[in-house]
Amino acid sequence: MPLMHDKPTLRQHMRGRLRAMEESARRSAAAHIAGHILHRCDQSDASFCISLFGGLKNEPDFLPLVLPEIVAAASYAAFFQIEGNELRPRQVRSMDDLQRGAMNVWEPKAHCPSLPVSSLDIILVPGLAFTRGGLRLGRGGGFYDRLLAHPDCRARRIGIAYDLQIIDDIPCEPHDQRVHQIITETGLIDASPNG
Repeated sequence: MPLMHDKPTLRQHMRGRLRAMEESARRSAAAHIAGHILHRCDQSDASFCISLFGGLKNEPDFLPLVLPEIVAAASYAAFFQIEGNELRPRQVRSMDDLQRGAMNVWEPKAHCPSLPVSSLDIILVPGLAFTRGGLRLGRGGGFYDRLLAHPDCRARRIGIAYDLQIIDDIPCEPHDQRVHQIITETGLIDASPNG
């Protein structure tokens, strides 16, 4: 893919690539991504807190497979409530605890208990594109960049994407936050600044 020097052009290009993906390929890839997420969670020695996301049409739909397994394993699942310009984690136990938010993403219902950012062990991070070195192209709102830059955020950051979202370069600004790893349908990518 040719280098795109500005984020709006790259976002438009990546949205087009995602829209062109066949629905059967999307479902198959999402199932493989769910398996890789659960395998990564199985490697943990104790219960942990993992933040999930979902709801947008072109994102991998891994929730129905992942959420019940995490809760059954006595670990904690969190989703983010959008409050102003911030993401606030809340504990979720099932899909019944979720509702569509203002941006059409899944958000926790009001009865879900709040969690401190410091309680998150793993944050699954959405994006339109990632590099193997951990750079991320978000949708432009800066919500995850602000969350990941929070002084209490110590979580492992794992980008979730289809293989076609892994690209060679992304324009980077000082506020952009990297991910530590990326999970796609073909497995786990350990991101490094030189990768």
